Amino acid sequence: MEYVRILHLASTTMEANVDSALSLLLETGQPFDYGEVRELAEPKPPQAPALALSGKPDLKIYDRLLTVNLTGSGVCA
Repeated sequence: MEYVRILHLASTTMEANVDSALSLLLETGQPFDYGEVRELAEPKPPQAPALALSGKPDLKIYDRLLTVNLTGSGVCA
């Protein structure tokens, strides 16, 4: 039953991740089950970098983008 669960996990997720998890467990010689393989093969959520914003944004720059005269720039309006 464990084998079928691991096969199903490989077919419904990234097969390469399951393969890497199984290889790791086999290299260490540890007995494993579906839960361990699933935990190792589960993609880790990406870490978002911490952003440090200083000051307030200048929204006038954005407003200028909206009021640019497109007819004089060669762009059809």
